Amino acid sequence: MRNAKIYSMLASLIALAGTFLSSPLISSLTNSATITTSGKIVTTSPLHVDGRYIKTSFNRTIMLRGVNKVEFADDPDGIWMGNTMWNDGNVAAELDAMKSWGINVIRCHMSVETWKFNIGPNSGHPASPYCALPAREAIKRLIVMAAERGMYVILDGYTVKSYWSGGEQDPLPYPPYQISARASEVIASEAEFVDWWVSVAHELKVYPNVLFELWNEPHGDEAAQASWKSVAQKCINAIRSEGAQQIIILQWGYGVWAGLASGDGEGMEWILDFNLTDPLGNILYSTHVYRIYGGCGLWQYLEEEKGTPFGYLYDDVKMAFQIEKLDWVGDVLDKPLFIGETGCDLTWTNDELQRELIAWNNTLTIFNEWKLHYVAFWWREIGTFPLHYGSPNFTPTSSGQILKDKL
Repeated sequence: MRNAKIYSMLASLIALAGTFLSSPLISSLTNSATITTSGKIVTTSPLHVDGRYIKTSFNRTIMLRGVNKVEFADDPDGIWMGNTMWNDGNVAAELDAMKSWGINVIRCHMSVETWKFNIGPNSGHPASPYCALPAREAIKRLIVMAAERGMYVILDGYTVKSYWSGGEQDPLPYPPYQISARASEVIASEAEFVDWWVSVAHELKVYPNVLFELWNEPHGDEAAQASWKSVAQKCINAIRSEGAQQIIILQWGYGVWAGLASGDGEGMEWILDFNLTDPLGNILYSTHVYRIYGGCGLWQYLEEEKGTPFGYLYDDVKMAFQIEKLDWVGDVLDKPLFIGETGCDLTWTNDELQRELIAWNNTLTIFNEWKLHYVAFWWREIGTFPLHYGSPNFTPTSSGQILKDKL
């Protein structure tokens, strides 16, 4: 297994550097890596799961910590430095800003249709006027440019349709669970969604700095959970059959919450029910943690005594995370835990804003103490959870500064 991982890394480096050898085996590995690079030798190591840790091919433990960059769900080539039209210089500048914060991973929401149909500037799609590159080329360029900076890229399915064609956050990406208009024209069955992941794995398996996240916040009733469990296993099998060795990230539900007075909540117990298999053992379990949704604990009917219904002091936040079993995943199951989204709500004012910032600081402190992997939401200057004030300087907001200090 160790030799296989090292070989995969070397083959990936060859592909990323644009050097194509005559060996039939090497040729087969590099056929899908046709994008040009800056000419730098990329040394970002592929990752694998080892018990509760994530490690490089050199057996070095790594902590994945960064931000969510969401615009691929809206725009085939993303939004960089405030511009919807791809420009390598803009992408480089934004990645450099992230790197200066200490970020080593970017989680990118994807639209199924923009990848499936490789939507580009002349495709006739409603998103076409807002992009300069086809979706697949843009994603590959981002992966390479991130690798040149020692950064990893997580690609997660988020919507079946893009924003410009009426995309919604689909609970599951196949019927009958879609809510995006005419989504079944893109993904008509479970099998078509599995095939979509085959296409992603086929083209990206040569990139060592990619991680695959099957779907963002899959949720629903018991029937939906059983369906997702089955489909997720099929996706894992198909991705491995395609030859991709990258870590696969799995989630169920919106996220976690806890009642601080009652001791109940929604935690990580679902992992035991899923118990999916991977011949490489490279499954990374994920959840989302937001104070506004009870992730740091709810005092429920004690808000008059506490001054707020939401936990924010260090001991309260830690108690909530223990109820949610965030520590249990590593300590008992011996598996790594990835917090795919966590954010600080800057729409609060006055005392509650100060509590939110205190809770945010305590959240990241505990994540660091427990050696959890996390990516903050989001790398934008608008909305509920802004981390910076926009280009060109990406000056941190109050929550962004706390994140930067923790990184």
